[in-house]
Amino acid sequence: MVYRWRCRQCAFGCWAASVDAAAGAIGTHLRGHAESSLRRDDVGVVWQCPHCGTRGETYAGDHDDAVESFETHLFGHAESQLEAGAHIADAVGGTGNVLVTAPADGDAAANARTHFLAHGDDAMIVTAAPAARLRLIDRTLPSWPAATTLVTTAAEPLSGVDIDPEAKSIEVVSLDGRPDLSGVGETLSRAIESRQATGTLSVEFDILPALLSRFELRTVFRFLHLLSSRLDRERALAHYYLDPRRTQRASSNVLEGVFDLAIRADGAVFAAESVR
Repeated sequence: MVYRWRCRQCAFGCWAASVDAAAGAIGTHLRGHAESSLRRDDVGVVWQCPHCGTRGETYAGDHDDAVESFETHLFGHAESQLEAGAHIADAVGGTGNVLVTAPADGDAAANARTHFLAHGDDAMIVTAAPAARLRLIDRTLPSWPAATTLVTTAAEPLSGVDIDPEAKSIEVVSLDGRPDLSGVGETLSRAIESRQATGTLSVEFDILPALLSRFELRTVFRFLHLLSSRLDRERALAHYYLDPRRTQRASSNVLEGVFDLAIRADGAVFAAESVR
């Protein structure tokens, strides 16, 4: 079950795998709107809820606990606004292009991949780590996609994977080990055009950090704009992954302009500063 919450005071929104996970993210966000109701000094912490007037005071002990109690109280006012059974795809009309910022191989990125791949009938995964992606699908999805296409630079993409590609309808499409952008675009276009299925396509694009390390930002921006337009015509749900440890914040800000939605994944919580 995924829960969605949208702030009534700004454009922030988040999705979480549980109410408890949502509580932390929502409480922290709401505290940002209510900082004037919170006083912290060397003596203690005093807060007063701007909604109901409830007060909390701590003059000894852990100040962090006092701030957390304020956040928990604020979440209590917002809990009824949680929407159950949600999906991030709903925020982009069911299909579109989403930028996911998270450490590449952490739990947060894995949770995002699972969330997006579960939404599609078919999957196309552009990655340099195909074995890890196949194992993730096998471990986390309730059933395999009707068809899975791996577009990869790996020399032996199925090596070490105890999965029957024929039984799971897995097709492998090879990319050059150091692909140029036109080659990536042409390969993806051919793979899309060769699809036999007519269901929703979920496209995972893992190689964005590698492209940014090889090409100028404006060149990658133009490539993403063209690719996003191609996937829009296919009515695909595309999710692109960006590792904040390998990407300057200024570059991330520029790239966000290409996408319908930009989210940050943190554990089981996906947050967006601006939700349309």
